[in-house]
Amino acid sequence: MAFLARRVCNVARLPMRAGIIRAPIRCFSSSNALTKEDLEHSTGLERAELEAELKGETLFDRRGLVGPFGTRENPVVVPSSNSRRAVACTGGAGHDEHELLWFNLFEGHKHICPDCGQFFVLKRV
Repeated sequence: MAFLARRVCNVARLPMRAGIIRAPIRCFSSSNALTKEDLEHSTGLERAELEAELKGETLFDRRGLVGPFGTRENPVVVPSSNSRRAVACTGGAGHDEHELLWFNLFEGHKHICPDCGQFFVLKRV
């Protein structure tokens, strides 16, 4: 825990019954710049994503899917590198829109949104 106190911007002394303790005070930066320490302390997919960001590439596309309403004959195709994926449905735009509804989508099965009746299918990429 002592190493954490050294990493924060400030350390305040707060009185306690048994004596003085040190409590970290968080310091927020105005920039979202990637630091060398961020890369050194990251592993796995997070590290791969940070390395891609340094190269100016995007590893994971976080934009939502936009397209026509999914029907039984023409469902919304959700790309995934896994056999299952968490998906959210908003129902569409305007008066067709409903609250965000999350569900799990599995490969080989069509899923129907219970609020709007939109069909979804998972496609492995």
